[in-house]
Amino acid sequence: MLRTNSGLGSYAHMTLPGREMVADVTVVGTGIIALTAAIEIADRGLSVRLLGTTHSGNASSAAGGMLAPSIGRETGSAHAFAAASRDNYPGFVAALAERSGLTVPLNTGGILEIALDEAEATALMATIERPSIWYSSNEVRMEEPSLADTAGAVYHPLDGSVEPLPLLDALSSVVAKHERITTAREDCCELHATELGCNVLTNMESRFASDYVVLAAGAWTPLIVGAGNAVASVQPLRGQMIAFEGTPIRHVTCGAEGYLIPRTDGYTVAGGTMEQAGFDSATTPDAIESIRSRATKLCPAFSAIPIHSSWAGLRPATPDLLPIIGADPDRPRVIYACGHSRNGILLAPLTAAVVADLITGVVPRYDLSRFRPGRH
Repeated sequence: MLRTNSGLGSYAHMTLPGREMVADVTVVGTGIIALTAAIEIADRGLSVRLLGTTHSGNASSAAGGMLAPSIGRETGSAHAFAAASRDNYPGFVAALAERSGLTVPLNTGGILEIALDEAEATALMATIERPSIWYSSNEVRMEEPSLADTAGAVYHPLDGSVEPLPLLDALSSVVAKHERITTAREDCCELHATELGCNVLTNMESRFASDYVVLAAGAWTPLIVGAGNAVASVQPLRGQMIAFEGTPIRHVTCGAEGYLIPRTDGYTVAGGTMEQAGFDSATTPDAIESIRSRATKLCPAFSAIPIHSSWAGLRPATPDLLPIIGADPDRPRVIYACGHSRNGILLAPLTAAVVADLITGVVPRYDLSRFRPGRH
Protein backbone atom coordinates (compact mmCIF):
# COMPACT_ATOMS: atom_id res chain seq x y z
CA MET A 1 0.00 0.00 0.00
CA LEU A 2 1.25 3.49 -0.85
CA ARG A 3 0.74 6.17 1.78
CA THR A 4 -0.41 9.46 0.32
CA ASN A 5 2.24 11.39 2.23
CA SER A 6 5.02 8.96 1.38
CA GLY A 7 7.30 11.21 -0.65
CA LEU A 8 10.08 9.35 -2.38
CA GLY A 9 13.18 10.42 -0.52
CA SER A 10 14.08 6.83 0.33
CA TYR A 11 14.10 5.96 -3.38
CA ALA A 12 16.32 8.79 -4.57
CA HIS A 13 19.36 6.52 -4.56
CA MET A 14 17.85 4.21 -7.15
CA THR A 15 17.13 6.75 -9.89
CA LEU A 16 19.20 6.39 -13.02
CA PRO A 17 21.58 9.12 -14.20
CA GLY A 18 19.87 12.06 -15.89
CA ARG A 19 16.93 14.22 -14.90
CA GLU A 20 15.30 13.00 -11.70
CA MET A 21 11.65 14.04 -11.59
CA VAL A 22 9.72 12.27 -8.87
CA ALA A 23 6.02 11.46 -8.39
CA ASP A 24 4.11 8.86 -6.41
CA VAL A 25 2.77 7.27 -9.60
CA THR A 26 3.77 7.44 -13.25
CA VAL A 27 0.90 6.73 -15.64
CA VAL A 28 2.07 5.82 -19.13
CA GLY A 29 -0.39 6.62 -21.94
CA THR A 30 -2.52 9.39 -23.41
CA GLY A 31 -5.87 7.69 -24.12
CA ILE A 32 -9.01 7.51 -22.06
CA ILE A 33 -7.73 4.70 -19.81
CA ALA A 34 -4.56 6.63 -18.91
CA LEU A 35 -6.34 9.96 -18.43
CA THR A 36 -9.11 8.49 -16.30
CA ALA A 37 -6.64 6.50 -14.19
CA ALA A 38 -4.44 9.55 -13.64
CA ILE A 39 -7.41 11.61 -12.43
CA GLU A 40 -8.70 8.86 -10.13
CA ILE A 41 -5.29 8.27 -8.58
CA ALA A 42 -4.66 11.99 -8.10
CA ASP A 43 -8.13 12.47 -6.59
CA ARG A 44 -7.05 10.04 -3.87
CA GLY A 45 -4.25 12.35 -2.84
CA LEU A 46 -1.26 10.96 -4.75
CA SER A 47 1.03 12.87 -7.07
CA VAL A 48 0.85 11.63 -10.67
CA ARG A 49 3.03 12.11 -13.71
CA LEU A 50 1.20 11.42 -16.96
CA LEU A 51 3.71 10.38 -19.58
CA GLY A 52 3.23 9.92 -23.33
CA THR A 53 2.45 11.35 -26.74
CA THR A 54 -0.51 10.71 -29.03
CA HIS A 55 0.19 8.28 -31.87
CA SER A 56 -1.55 8.02 -35.21
CA GLY A 57 -4.35 5.51 -34.82
CA ASN A 58 -4.82 6.11 -31.09
CA ALA A 59 -7.86 3.99 -30.25
CA SER A 60 -9.55 6.48 -27.91
CA SER A 61 -9.85 9.33 -30.41
CA ALA A 62 -10.83 6.94 -33.22
CA ALA A 63 -13.44 4.98 -31.26
CA GLY A 64 -17.16 4.86 -31.90
CA GLY A 65 -17.91 5.22 -28.20
CA MET A 66 -20.48 2.44 -27.83
CA LEU A 67 -21.40 1.54 -24.26
CA ALA A 68 -22.69 -1.90 -25.12
CA PRO A 69 -21.94 -4.76 -22.74
CA SER A 70 -25.12 -6.44 -24.01
CA ILE A 71 -23.70 -6.80 -27.56
CA GLY A 72 -21.48 -9.87 -27.81
CA ARG A 73 -22.22 -10.32 -24.13
CA GLU A 74 -19.46 -11.73 -21.93
CA THR A 75 -20.26 -14.10 -19.09
CA GLY A 76 -19.88 -14.01 -15.32
CA SER A 77 -17.58 -11.47 -13.71
CA ALA A 78 -16.44 -9.99 -17.04
CA HIS A 79 -20.01 -9.02 -17.93
CA ALA A 80 -20.71 -7.76 -14.42
CA PHE A 81 -17.67 -5.48 -14.62
CA ALA A 82 -18.67 -4.13 -18.05
CA ALA A 83 -22.28 -3.53 -17.01
CA ALA A 84 -21.22 -1.75 -13.82
CA SER A 85 -18.87 0.50 -15.79
CA ARG A 86 -21.67 1.35 -18.23
CA ASP A 87 -24.02 2.13 -15.33
CA ASN A 88 -21.39 4.46 -13.89
CA TYR A 89 -21.30 6.60 -17.03
CA PRO A 90 -24.05 9.17 -16.26
CA GLY A 91 -22.38 10.13 -13.00
CA PHE A 92 -18.93 9.93 -14.60
CA VAL A 93 -19.70 12.39 -17.41
CA ALA A 94 -21.72 14.66 -15.11
CA ALA A 95 -18.71 14.99 -12.80
CA LEU A 96 -16.42 15.63 -15.76
CA ALA A 97 -18.75 18.34 -17.07
CA GLU A 98 -18.81 20.05 -13.68
CA ARG A 99 -15.03 19.93 -13.32
CA SER A 100 -14.13 20.84 -16.90
CA GLY A 101 -17.00 23.12 -17.92
CA LEU A 102 -17.36 21.00 -21.08
CA THR A 103 -20.38 19.00 -22.20
CA VAL A 104 -19.88 15.30 -22.90
CA PRO A 105 -22.82 14.04 -25.03
CA LEU A 106 -24.19 10.75 -23.70
CA ASN A 107 -26.81 8.73 -25.59
CA THR A 108 -28.86 6.73 -23.08
CA GLY A 109 -31.63 5.79 -25.50
CA GLY A 110 -30.69 2.11 -25.71
CA ILE A 111 -29.32 0.04 -28.58
CA LEU A 112 -31.21 -1.89 -31.25
CA GLU A 113 -29.62 -5.17 -32.33
CA ILE A 114 -31.30 -5.92 -35.65
CA ALA A 115 -32.27 -9.24 -37.22
CA LEU A 116 -32.58 -8.93 -40.99
CA ASP A 117 -34.11 -12.37 -41.55
CA GLU A 118 -35.85 -15.16 -39.64
CA ALA A 119 -32.66 -17.12 -39.04
CA GLU A 120 -31.03 -14.11 -37.41
CA ALA A 121 -34.20 -13.47 -35.42
CA THR A 122 -34.20 -17.01 -34.04
CA ALA A 123 -30.54 -16.74 -33.07
CA LEU A 124 -31.00 -13.35 -31.42
CA MET A 125 -34.08 -14.41 -29.47
CA ALA A 126 -32.02 -17.19 -27.88
CA THR A 127 -29.58 -14.62 -26.47
CA ILE A 128 -32.06 -12.33 -24.71
CA GLU A 129 -31.45 -11.72 -21.02
CA ARG A 130 -33.24 -9.15 -18.90
CA PRO A 131 -33.59 -6.22 -19.10
CA SER A 132 -33.24 -6.62 -22.88
CA ILE A 133 -36.52 -7.28 -24.71
CA TRP A 134 -37.66 -8.37 -28.16
CA TYR A 135 -39.17 -5.90 -30.62
CA SER A 136 -41.29 -7.18 -33.49
CA SER A 137 -40.65 -5.90 -36.99
CA ASN A 138 -43.57 -3.48 -36.58
CA GLU A 139 -42.18 -2.18 -33.30
CA VAL A 140 -38.78 -1.66 -34.92
CA ARG A 141 -40.45 0.27 -37.72
CA MET A 142 -42.26 2.49 -35.21
CA GLU A 143 -39.03 3.24 -33.37
CA GLU A 144 -36.85 3.75 -36.45
CA PRO A 145 -38.84 4.28 -39.68
CA SER A 146 -35.67 4.73 -41.75
CA LEU A 147 -34.30 1.26 -41.05
CA ALA A 148 -34.57 -1.54 -43.59
CA ASP A 149 -37.31 -4.13 -43.28
CA THR A 150 -36.39 -6.40 -40.38
CA ALA A 151 -37.45 -9.63 -38.76
CA GLY A 152 -37.32 -7.85 -35.41
CA ALA A 153 -34.66 -6.70 -33.00
CA VAL A 154 -33.40 -7.02 -29.47
CA TYR A 155 -33.69 -3.74 -27.62
CA HIS A 156 -31.02 -3.20 -24.97
CA PRO A 157 -32.47 -0.34 -22.91
CA LEU A 158 -29.48 0.29 -20.65
CA ASP A 159 -26.84 0.45 -23.39
CA GLY A 160 -25.94 3.52 -25.44
CA SER A 161 -22.94 5.56 -26.48
CA VAL A 162 -20.70 8.45 -25.50
CA GLU A 163 -18.92 10.81 -27.89
CA PRO A 164 -15.18 10.11 -27.55
CA LEU A 165 -13.68 13.42 -28.68
CA PRO A 166 -15.67 15.59 -26.23
CA LEU A 167 -14.92 12.97 -23.57
CA LEU A 168 -11.19 13.23 -24.24
CA ASP A 169 -11.40 17.03 -24.22
CA ALA A 170 -13.11 17.01 -20.82
CA LEU A 171 -10.63 14.53 -19.36
CA SER A 172 -7.69 16.54 -20.73
CA SER A 173 -9.12 19.70 -19.20
CA VAL A 174 -9.42 18.08 -15.78
CA VAL A 175 -5.87 16.74 -16.06
CA ALA A 176 -4.52 20.19 -17.00
CA LYS A 177 -6.22 21.79 -13.99
CA HIS A 178 -5.36 19.10 -11.45
CA GLU A 179 -2.84 20.29 -8.87
CA ARG A 180 -1.47 16.78 -8.32
CA ILE A 181 -0.95 15.84 -12.01
CA THR A 182 2.01 16.87 -14.13
CA THR A 183 2.41 15.85 -17.75
CA ALA A 184 5.45 14.99 -19.85
CA ARG A 185 4.95 14.88 -23.63
CA GLU A 186 7.51 12.11 -24.04
CA ASP A 187 7.18 8.43 -24.84
CA CYS A 188 8.16 5.78 -22.33
CA CYS A 189 10.79 3.57 -23.96
CA GLU A 190 12.09 1.52 -21.05
CA LEU A 191 10.90 0.48 -17.60
CA HIS A 192 12.91 -0.70 -14.61
CA ALA A 193 11.10 -1.90 -11.49
CA THR A 194 12.30 -3.28 -8.15
CA GLU A 195 10.69 -3.91 -4.78
CA LEU A 196 11.55 -0.31 -3.87
CA GLY A 197 10.16 1.59 -6.85
CA CYS A 198 10.22 2.22 -10.57
CA ASN A 199 12.20 4.19 -13.12
CA VAL A 200 11.23 4.94 -16.71
CA LEU A 201 13.41 6.14 -19.57
CA THR A 202 11.83 8.25 -22.32
CA ASN A 203 12.58 8.86 -25.97
CA MET A 204 13.99 12.26 -24.95
CA GLU A 205 16.39 10.58 -22.52
CA SER A 206 14.50 11.77 -19.45
CA ARG A 207 14.47 9.40 -16.50
CA PHE A 208 11.54 9.53 -14.11
CA ALA A 209 11.21 7.83 -10.74
CA SER A 210 8.02 6.85 -8.90
CA ASP A 211 6.66 4.35 -6.41
CA TYR A 212 4.37 2.77 -9.00
CA VAL A 213 4.01 2.72 -12.77
CA VAL A 214 0.66 2.21 -14.51
CA LEU A 215 1.07 0.91 -18.06
CA ALA A 216 -1.91 2.18 -20.06
CA ALA A 217 -0.40 2.87 -23.46
CA GLY A 218 -2.89 0.80 -25.47
CA ALA A 219 -1.50 -1.13 -28.43
CA TRP A 220 1.91 0.46 -27.85
CA THR A 221 2.33 -1.00 -24.35
CA PRO A 222 4.28 -4.13 -25.43
CA LEU A 223 6.80 -1.94 -27.28
CA ILE A 224 8.13 -0.61 -23.96
CA VAL A 225 11.32 -2.45 -23.03
CA GLY A 226 10.70 -4.06 -19.66
CA ALA A 227 6.90 -3.90 -19.93
CA GLY A 228 6.85 -7.61 -19.15
CA ASN A 229 5.59 -10.86 -20.58
CA ALA A 230 2.11 -10.18 -19.21
CA VAL A 231 1.41 -7.76 -22.07
CA ALA A 232 3.27 -9.58 -24.83
CA SER A 233 -0.05 -10.87 -26.19
CA VAL A 234 -1.48 -7.37 -26.80
CA GLN A 235 -1.64 -6.70 -30.54
CA PRO A 236 -3.08 -3.82 -32.60
CA LEU A 237 -6.31 -4.59 -34.47
CA ARG A 238 -7.27 -1.95 -37.01
CA GLY A 239 -10.84 -0.76 -37.09
CA GLN A 240 -11.90 1.52 -39.94
CA MET A 241 -14.83 3.92 -39.67
CA ILE A 242 -16.76 6.53 -41.62
CA ALA A 243 -18.97 9.47 -40.72
CA PHE A 244 -22.07 10.20 -42.80
CA GLU A 245 -23.39 13.75 -43.18
CA GLY A 246 -26.75 13.02 -41.64
CA THR A 247 -28.61 11.21 -38.85
CA PRO A 248 -31.74 9.42 -40.10
CA ILE A 249 -31.81 7.26 -36.93
CA ARG A 250 -32.08 8.03 -33.21
CA HIS A 251 -30.81 4.81 -31.68
CA VAL A 252 -27.40 3.22 -31.81
CA THR A 253 -28.10 0.31 -34.18
CA CYS A 254 -26.16 -2.93 -34.70
CA GLY A 255 -26.57 -5.60 -37.37
CA ALA A 256 -25.29 -6.76 -40.76
CA GLU A 257 -21.87 -7.11 -39.09
CA GLY A 258 -21.69 -3.37 -38.52
CA TYR A 259 -23.05 -0.56 -36.40
CA LEU A 260 -24.47 2.94 -36.70
CA ILE A 261 -23.99 5.60 -34.02
CA PRO A 262 -25.92 8.90 -34.33
CA ARG A 263 -24.08 11.95 -33.05
CA THR A 264 -25.32 15.23 -31.64
CA ASP A 265 -23.36 17.14 -34.31
CA GLY A 266 -25.59 15.80 -37.08
CA TYR A 267 -23.30 12.99 -38.27
CA THR A 268 -23.67 9.22 -38.05
CA VAL A 269 -20.62 7.09 -37.39
CA ALA A 270 -20.48 3.64 -39.00
CA GLY A 271 -17.95 0.86 -38.59
CA GLY A 272 -17.46 -2.83 -38.07
CA THR A 273 -14.00 -3.90 -39.29
CA MET A 274 -11.31 -5.69 -37.28
CA GLU A 275 -8.09 -6.24 -39.23
CA GLN A 276 -4.58 -7.38 -38.48
CA ALA A 277 -2.52 -4.62 -40.06
CA GLY A 278 0.19 -3.99 -37.49
CA PHE A 279 0.55 -0.31 -36.66
CA ASP A 280 -0.76 0.83 -40.05
CA SER A 281 -3.62 3.23 -39.29
CA ALA A 282 -4.43 4.10 -42.91
CA THR A 283 -7.88 3.51 -44.34
CA THR A 284 -8.44 1.34 -47.41
CA PRO A 285 -11.00 1.84 -50.20
CA ASP A 286 -12.32 -1.73 -49.92
CA ALA A 287 -12.96 -1.44 -46.20
CA ILE A 288 -14.65 1.95 -46.52
CA GLU A 289 -16.92 0.60 -49.25
CA SER A 290 -17.69 -2.46 -47.13
CA ILE A 291 -18.68 -0.27 -44.17
CA ARG A 292 -20.91 1.86 -46.39
CA SER A 293 -22.54 -1.27 -47.80
CA ARG A 294 -23.29 -2.60 -44.31
CA ALA A 295 -24.67 0.75 -43.23
CA THR A 296 -26.95 0.89 -46.27
CA LYS A 297 -28.11 -2.66 -45.62
CA LEU A 298 -29.24 -1.58 -42.17
CA CYS A 299 -30.58 1.80 -43.24
CA PRO A 300 -31.16 2.38 -46.99
CA ALA A 301 -31.21 6.16 -46.46
CA PHE A 302 -27.41 6.09 -46.23
CA SER A 303 -27.15 5.24 -49.92
CA ALA A 304 -27.97 8.89 -50.64
CA ILE A 305 -26.08 10.50 -47.74
CA PRO A 306 -22.52 11.69 -48.45
CA ILE A 307 -19.57 10.42 -46.46
CA HIS A 308 -18.01 13.28 -44.54
CA SER A 309 -14.81 11.59 -43.38
CA SER A 310 -13.09 8.25 -42.76
CA TRP A 311 -10.40 7.13 -40.34
CA ALA A 312 -8.94 4.11 -38.58
CA GLY A 313 -8.00 3.24 -35.02
CA LEU A 314 -5.71 0.59 -33.56
CA ARG A 315 -7.48 -1.36 -30.85
CA PRO A 316 -5.18 -2.95 -28.24
CA ALA A 317 -6.49 -6.52 -28.49
CA THR A 318 -5.77 -9.58 -26.38
CA PRO A 319 -6.46 -13.17 -27.53
CA ASP A 320 -9.68 -13.35 -25.48
CA LEU A 321 -10.56 -9.66 -26.17
CA LEU A 322 -10.60 -8.97 -22.42
CA PRO A 323 -8.38 -6.34 -20.79
CA ILE A 324 -5.29 -6.90 -18.69
CA ILE A 325 -5.87 -5.21 -15.34
CA GLY A 326 -3.76 -5.79 -12.25
CA ALA A 327 -0.26 -5.98 -10.88
CA ASP A 328 2.58 -7.76 -12.65
CA PRO A 329 2.89 -11.21 -11.00
CA ASP A 330 6.59 -10.66 -10.31
CA ARG A 331 6.73 -6.86 -9.91
CA PRO A 332 3.81 -5.62 -7.79
CA ARG A 333 4.75 -1.96 -8.38
CA VAL A 334 3.94 -2.35 -12.09
CA ILE A 335 0.19 -2.08 -12.67
CA TYR A 336 -1.34 -2.99 -16.03
CA ALA A 337 -4.38 -1.26 -17.50
CA CYS A 338 -4.27 -2.18 -21.18
CA GLY A 339 -5.56 -4.60 -23.81
CA HIS A 340 -9.15 -3.37 -23.62
CA SER A 341 -9.76 -4.36 -27.26
CA ARG A 342 -13.13 -2.91 -28.36
CA ASN A 343 -14.19 -1.75 -24.91
CA GLY A 344 -11.70 0.84 -23.72
CA ILE A 345 -14.28 3.62 -23.64
CA LEU A 346 -16.83 1.42 -21.88
CA LEU A 347 -14.47 0.08 -19.22
CA ALA A 348 -12.52 3.27 -18.45
CA PRO A 349 -14.36 4.42 -15.29
CA LEU A 350 -14.10 1.10 -13.46
CA THR A 351 -10.62 0.35 -14.75
CA ALA A 352 -9.44 3.63 -13.24
CA ALA A 353 -11.16 2.88 -9.95
CA VAL A 354 -9.66 -0.58 -9.50
CA VAL A 355 -6.17 0.60 -10.55
CA ALA A 356 -6.36 3.31 -7.88
CA ASP A 357 -7.61 0.70 -5.41
CA LEU A 358 -4.64 -1.57 -6.09
CA ILE A 359 -2.16 1.27 -5.63
CA THR A 360 -3.72 2.61 -2.42
CA GLY A 361 -4.24 -0.78 -0.80
CA VAL A 362 -8.02 -0.92 -1.15
CA VAL A 363 -9.52 -4.30 -2.01
CA PRO A 364 -11.41 -3.82 -5.33
CA ARG A 365 -15.16 -4.43 -5.16
CA TYR A 366 -15.06 -6.37 -8.43
CA ASP A 367 -13.77 -9.78 -9.40
CA LEU A 368 -10.74 -9.14 -11.62
CA SER A 369 -9.78 -12.79 -12.17
CA ARG A 370 -10.84 -12.77 -15.84
CA PHE A 371 -8.47 -9.83 -16.42
CA ARG A 372 -5.43 -11.10 -14.53
CA PRO A 373 -2.01 -10.32 -16.01
CA GLY A 374 -0.14 -13.37 -17.31
CA ARG A 375 -3.24 -15.41 -18.17
CA HIS A 376 -2.33 -15.71 -21.88
